[in-house]
Order: sequence, then C-alpha cells, then structure tokens
Amino acid sequence: MITIWNETTEIRGALRQLARKYPIKNAVLMEAIHPTEKGVRGGKQYVCNKCGLNFPLKDVQVDHIEPVIPVDREIEKWDEYIERLFCGPEELQVLCKECHVVKSNRENEERSTNL
Repeated sequence: MITIWNETTEIRGALRQLARKYPIKNAVLMEAIHPTEKGVRGGKQYVCNKCGLNFPLKDVQVDHIEPVIPVDREIEKWDEYIERLFCGPEELQVLCKECHVVKSNRENEERSTNL
C-alpha cells in the first residue's frame, strides 16, 4: 500500500503539536483554577467555562472560543492559521471534556454544511 504525503495535514499536525506547549494556553488554564475547591486527593480543580462545574486537570481542555478553522470558510494562508492557533488569552477558554466534545461536534456539523 502506498501512503500519500499530504503536506497540509502534516504541517497542521506539527503546528498543533507545537501549540500544546504555548505558554498562553497554560496561563488560561491557571486562571480557571477554582480558588477554594480541592479534588478528592487535594488536587486543583478547574472551572469549565460552559457548564460552570469543577474538574481535575485530566478532565479539562483549553479551547479556542472561535475555532482555528472557521466553520464558514477555508483558511487560504498559513499566516492566518498560525495567528488563529496562537491567539491571545481572551480568545481561549477552559472547557470540561464533555462540553468540549459537544462544542466541537456542533462546529464540525456546521462546517460540513457550509463548505
């Protein structure tokens, strides 16, 4: 079987991997720590921006409020993709995994009907 090289997919994946270490994402995560609530083992609890419930670190994700890939159009230039991926803290939010899945599924459904 021959594997076809897709530069766009590979570059996008590499940039996403790099974005995991983006310091601003960590700062947004630290801002979501509940000031008094502790987990069962005394660990930090993070507040989901959508449902408002508290979760341990393993159950939250930092989400782009506006998706990196818009739901209504394709991104034509890498500069725009990079700018949207490495955005400011005001464009990021902490969501529990369940809220994040619901939001992502809604965006993907909207994207598939628009493009």
